[in-house]
Amino acid sequence: MVNASGNSGSHFQAAGDNSGVTHANILRAAVNLRKYIETYGKLPSTVSVGSQKLTAAQFLDLMLRDLLKTAGRSTPLTVRSVAAAPNPSGSATGKLSKSAYIKVAENVVKFINSNGRAPNYVSSAIGKVSYENLVYAVSRILAFHADSGRLPSYVTVKKISASSAPAQSSLKKRPENDPYTGESTSRYLSATANCQVNDAAIRSLAASLTSGLTGAWDKATAIFNWVRDSISYSFYYNTRYGATGTLKTRTGNCVDHSHLLVALFRAAGLAARYVHGTCTFTSGNTYGHVWAQVLVGDTWYAADATSSGNSLGAVSSWNTATAKIKGIYAGLPF
Repeated sequence: MVNASGNSGSHFQAAGDNSGVTHANILRAAVNLRKYIETYGKLPSTVSVGSQKLTAAQFLDLMLRDLLKTAGRSTPLTVRSVAAAPNPSGSATGKLSKSAYIKVAENVVKFINSNGRAPNYVSSAIGKVSYENLVYAVSRILAFHADSGRLPSYVTVKKISASSAPAQSSLKKRPENDPYTGESTSRYLSATANCQVNDAAIRSLAASLTSGLTGAWDKATAIFNWVRDSISYSFYYNTRYGATGTLKTRTGNCVDHSHLLVALFRAAGLAARYVHGTCTFTSGNTYGHVWAQVLVGDTWYAADATSSGNSLGAVSSWNTATAKIKGIYAGLPF
């Protein structure tokens, strides 16, 4: 159920202008919204859909109905007058299955139908999800659909805040990040056997993820977040899929996660390399491990997308202070 402190009855109104409101434009706007949230750690004041500028609440309503339409429900894609949530609350995070997030979408649309505004929170299988985190989660569902042509099997609800996009300067001295010493980066931009930089699917995805972004940090963050959130982890040794196979299967171990990350970074014009080391994980177990580093400015920032708790330049899934580095490579030998 949703927060029901509003009035009952049918209150929504069509906003009148539905020019540019198409499934394709909604998906494109959802991709841009996800990028904005992951870059700035907050919701934007407006979202552009075709030729229109909508409030975040209006676009949430539109995204939810597009999601439901994609799932086979009969619902019109019309812009409506939807007020913002007056007092957002709720702190639940975690995974929602496809059936669970579709049920959430149905409940929120029903609430908007009755109250003419976005809810402060929505109750779900993982607890009360706040309005802001709901917007972020739905944008990622549709961004996934824009890329893969289908709805994801689950979505991870995450908390967004101003601190979710840490300043680069605060990361430079972390032990998993290394200073750039002026070495040539040409080998860190080239394709290798398992890092298929010139593959059409790799180049298309890199262009899509970085579209509209001008800064190297924003581009690297967009690529890292997509791989972290879209590729599941599988346990096996060495390379099995390479970058293109990992993109196709949407799963991989640390090596194949790194192949895909490095390929996407390089396809976007960002120098990237592999790091091989022995790491003690939060479980207490010590394993051989591979991760990527991407060069932004004067720093090689660690990119380990195997854990949802990691962010670009900040690893939390293993002890960065005790890791023993075995090698740094332009192309992995295994």
